[in-house]
Amino acid sequence: MRILIVDDEIKAVRDLELSLKEIVPAAEIGTATKADTAIEMFREREFDVAFLDVNMPVKDGLIIAKEMIKLRPKINIIMVTAYPQYALDAVKLYVCDYIVKPALPEDLSRALEHLRYPVPEETHKRLNVRCFGSFEVFFDGEPVHFKRAKVKELFAYLIDRNGSTATNAEIRAVLWQDKASDEEKQQKYFAIIVHDLRSKLEELGLSDIFLQSRNAYAIVPDKINCDYFEALAKNELNGYKGEYMTQYNWAAHRFKLL
Repeated sequence: MRILIVDDEIKAVRDLELSLKEIVPAAEIGTATKADTAIEMFREREFDVAFLDVNMPVKDGLIIAKEMIKLRPKINIIMVTAYPQYALDAVKLYVCDYIVKPALPEDLSRALEHLRYPVPEETHKRLNVRCFGSFEVFFDGEPVHFKRAKVKELFAYLIDRNGSTATNAEIRAVLWQDKASDEEKQQKYFAIIVHDLRSKLEELGLSDIFLQSRNAYAIVPDKINCDYFEALAKNELNGYKGEYMTQYNWAAHRFKLL
């Protein structure tokens, strides 16, 4: 489990961190005392639970919660407040729970036992892919950095295909869309990004998730933890109008067609 604690009071952060380490010793815990730092950490790492102080300067905990939910709808948010009157606003945000300060161990345990979105047990699937909000890739909880933006976009498109193969020509049409380009140069660049993607996956020990045969490419969904795949399996996408792979124009209308 990966937990993020956000509170502008350093002592409050330390006290909460110590309590959580006693309750969930194996948890990875990140901390932040500023809203912008918290959002940046949330963008860069795959957190399962966020404990947010309501009364924060500049951006309060409710605003931070809204930004986090926009980035990752299935984040478990637990509000921590010295002001019980904020509870109703917290519930309206669909947070999992709220705790009144001082946060007692039994309150923390109760909140973690009743998460809205269960935290999956650690499995052999060490690659985690987030599609809702912006497209991001994590390995063992750390962001995967691709050599080129087009390499990441190629992987995003193959994830979107959910195991179906895509041809060289189809992928190039999507990645470059209607932009005029010298076909020979485009072919050479495409070969480079395919090579870079394969190399990155080999570096992570994940070469078996990438399939290539002649001019067709695909990924193996069963070997990847992905919020999109999980939602498909649970039939949770009917009527979905939320954000999906926001940095890619070709993904903008993905769910408007369903």
